[in-house]
Amino acid sequence: MRILLVHNPDAGDEEAKPDELIKTLARAGHEVVYQSSKKEQKLKRALKSRLDLVLVAGGDGTLGKVARQLVGRKLPLSVLPSGTANNLARTFGFWAPAKELIGQLAKGERTGFDVGRARGPWGKWYLFEALGAGLLADHLYQHEWKDQEEKSGSPAEQMRRHVRELRRRVRNHPARAWKIELDGKDFSGRYLLWQAMNIRSVGPVLTLAPQAAPDDGQFDFVERGKMIERSSSSIWRRGWRAGNRSFPCRAIVSKRCVSAGKRGRSISMTKSGRRKMRNVPRPAQSSY
Repeated sequence: MRILLVHNPDAGDEEAKPDELIKTLARAGHEVVYQSSKKEQKLKRALKSRLDLVLVAGGDGTLGKVARQLVGRKLPLSVLPSGTANNLARTFGFWAPAKELIGQLAKGERTGFDVGRARGPWGKWYLFEALGAGLLADHLYQHEWKDQEEKSGSPAEQMRRHVRELRRRVRNHPARAWKIELDGKDFSGRYLLWQAMNIRSVGPVLTLAPQAAPDDGQFDFVERGKMIERSSSSIWRRGWRAGNRSFPCRAIVSKRCVSAGKRGRSISMTKSGRRKMRNVPRPAQSSY
């Protein structure tokens, strides 16, 4: 196969170095075209060339960047996970050494993946993992502006730091009023957090929607309301464990919160009393 290898030079260990990946792919009989994910214009041109497969070596951010440019095309996309959380790779079971995954590429089968579309005053934005606001979204947004020292350590160490920080913040983080509709049904209220999940986990591998399927045309909507600030804080803290499938969130309309049609309106939301959402760069409406 003619494979475009899109590589994030800031991610991964020695096994994920481009020279090693190119050699391994060549030994498996593939023709390799290499492109750094940091070269935006060159990446766009490379994705328009004749290819059989796009292979991303990076994390969720790099995978999302490439996937947004492939929406509507029939070109298959695969991943060699080398990021921090790798929630998208985990969803499809891509959790093995790079050499093992490369050895299985020729035998791979195509499968579909739903693409969410968020719309608002800022335009539109394709999303693959989740859309949300509140405690988790605020934390992840603020983390983007931390210096490199805050992002040091192994992926497991970084995940543990995230979880510790979320535990610390949960007591004092305010529940905010949101106006939310799911397929025309009103679920407005005061929420500590809410997430519309396309896959099972988000952030530091928090499994908020263990039954979510990324190919069923539906979001799983999970929330936690204001009662957490007083009556359930101890239960909540115990729930913040990376990979925990018994996370104490309630699925409001799991598997039925969006229509299957690609043009069907699914979720609309606004922060009550505000025209813009603080610390959430791309909210508003999302649909499949």
